[in-house]
Amino acid sequence: MSNDLGIDRSGNGNNFTVNNLAYSDQMVDSPTNNFATLNPLHLPVTTPPTFAEGNLEVTTPVNGAGVCVSTIGATSGKWYAEFYIKSSTGAMRASAAVTSDANATIYANTNIGSLSGARDVGYMGNDGEKFVSGSESSYGDAFSNGDIIGIVLDVDNNTVNFYHNNVAKGNITMASTGTYHFAYGDVSAGVGSVMVANFGQDSSFAGNKTAQGNQDGNDIGDFYYTPPTGFLALCTSNLPDVAVVPSEHFNTVLYTANDDTLNVTGVGFQSDFSWFKIRSGTGSHALFDAIRGVNKGLSTNQTAGEYTAAADADLVSWNSDGFTLGAGEDWASVNDTDNASIVVWNWKANGSGSSNTDGSINTTKTSANVNAGFSIVSYTGNGSANQTVGHGLSQDIDMVIVKNRTSGSNDNWRVWHTGLSGNTYYVGLNQTSAQDTSSTVFNGHSATTFTVGNDGSVNRNTDTYIAYAFHSVDGYSKVGSYTGNSNANGTFVYTGFRPAFILVKSSTEVRNWHNMDSTRDSYNVATKIVWANKSNEEYTDAAYTSLDFVSNGFKIRNNDTAMNNNGQTHIYIAFAETPFKYSNAR
Repeated sequence: MSNDLGIDRSGNGNNFTVNNLAYSDQMVDSPTNNFATLNPLHLPVTTPPTFAEGNLEVTTPVNGAGVCVSTIGATSGKWYAEFYIKSSTGAMRASAAVTSDANATIYANTNIGSLSGARDVGYMGNDGEKFVSGSESSYGDAFSNGDIIGIVLDVDNNTVNFYHNNVAKGNITMASTGTYHFAYGDVSAGVGSVMVANFGQDSSFAGNKTAQGNQDGNDIGDFYYTPPTGFLALCTSNLPDVAVVPSEHFNTVLYTANDDTLNVTGVGFQSDFSWFKIRSGTGSHALFDAIRGVNKGLSTNQTAGEYTAAADADLVSWNSDGFTLGAGEDWASVNDTDNASIVVWNWKANGSGSSNTDGSINTTKTSANVNAGFSIVSYTGNGSANQTVGHGLSQDIDMVIVKNRTSGSNDNWRVWHTGLSGNTYYVGLNQTSAQDTSSTVFNGHSATTFTVGNDGSVNRNTDTYIAYAFHSVDGYSKVGSYTGNSNANGTFVYTGFRPAFILVKSSTEVRNWHNMDSTRDSYNVATKIVWANKSNEEYTDAAYTSLDFVSNGFKIRNNDTAMNNNGQTHIYIAFAETPFKYSNAR
């Protein structure tokens, strides 16, 4: 950089007149490469810090606590950041840290890393101690005003090393893998502090130091100290390419029913799993998949087994860019009501599938989209306990939905989710109930199988079942959980992409399942919901549920208990509109 802020480099001489801007206000960010900042959406609501200098400077409260995290999280790779301790009014209880995306907002009154079992690590400013998963021990020197704390995060090897004025204090092994953010916190009652972060965009720390201009190994960034070999600036150019293009594997389509033959386009691929719901009236959800066939439907708001429609009714065929609906209609949520507004969510699997012998129950068919972390599984129960079923994916699953297809079975839908309290816990997709536990329903999962008990909802002898299995894929999907705060400035949920669709339910209370998407709500605040467990028409009420879809996740924007009850756990699955590497805010 040079001191030429406002210069037009096109050759046309359209220069800006600079007013009240200093050389240090010029950053190396560009439209094609954005560096992390501190996230003003991801905060404890009781005592949040305040921000300045483009969300790089943070002032923690004098009385209480303040914790803030980077806008970009890392699930792999090696990363470097610098924190400049600008000032403190006393013996600050501040920490430079790394924290998981799930825990970032819960350190309202305690030090980062002080929670037992959490995968968070903090380097304490007042005494140089370290907090690792709830255990405090000696580590380095205390912080002083003017110090620079470097953080060297190696997600691949699960370690973090803190540097005090470029002197390494030693590798710390973190508790577990996951998504990590650089973080800063201060719980000093009556003290407060000011810190300036540098994720590679400004080695002057907003004019507090003389810029040094050091870059990472990819010749990116502007750091005060040279990053250790192999460690990079946390910016979009350094993020890995995504494994899948979201629009090629998931898409939401809206159409108007005509009570006749209808061709619907715009899916962008040939769907293998389509979930239909009428928006403008009452009607049961209608779910079809490539294994069961186009005329065999299930409803998430019913216990009934599979419904078989006439050959010319409802969904007649999936096409390369959509689907054809027949003239003989049975489902209001497909095409039975003239001029009805319909939403359909579509997922790509792998066609009609093939048998899988990985488990003790051989599947009739498994259609697995390995890259996108989604599979459809059909199997016949044997009534025995602790039976394994092959899911066909390349890694352990984060969620599975199972339904008894057999006519007259009338069993509840069963869902296991990684955000529940354990491997034997479940919730019902057609139910509002909080999580329950029984090894007769679910009892484990692995890189190749999931385990079912002998409950009739998942494994009655000779009954047939369909299962939908998912795992998170960076930049495309996220299966996770969050804790509500009952505040209009609601919980921020980091997904690592701008969401196109989310399905949310409280797992610890009696609540509905909420389906929301960015197609029905094309701008923020999003308020349009349908309930997966109810046949009601689409509902809109910002006081009941509202959120923003943002470039790296979603932000709850009301205090209603449905999706934001204080202290309650909410489980969700989300799919991307655009990966964070390429996404913009809405």
